[in-house]
Amino acid sequence: MIKTMDDFNPNFGETKALAQLFGEDAKDIAKLLNDGYGADISTTQFRQFYEKILELNDKAQGNKNFDVEVLPFVKLLNSKVQYSKSRRNCGERFESMMDKSIKVVNSEDELRNFKYFLEAIIGYMPKK
Repeated sequence: MIKTMDDFNPNFGETKALAQLFGEDAKDIAKLLNDGYGADISTTQFRQFYEKILELNDKAQGNKNFDVEVLPFVKLLNSKVQYSKSRRNCGERFESMMDKSIKVVNSEDELRNFKYFLEAIIGYMPKK
């Protein structure tokens, strides 16, 4: 069970762990992002980052130059998260989740699984 972002250690390459990651872990993360006095990130803002991951995932499919044409833009997302945080559009929990996730994405398969993970979180986020 993930009670704080310190407990979150994603591994998008470990296929045996994906059921836990897409299920209980995604539910716990969604709760953390919407717990307390206010949401750490709006659903709209979260979806904007998800859309960027979708775009990168589509570009990655079958791309033989993943390390050159896609991976740098995955890593660039950290700066976009930082910018969003500086504008107070997201908080520390979202920043931590994205930072930890982006750090472990190094292949096309891991990017695809990161996309599915974000999809699962969206499914667990409260509807407003």
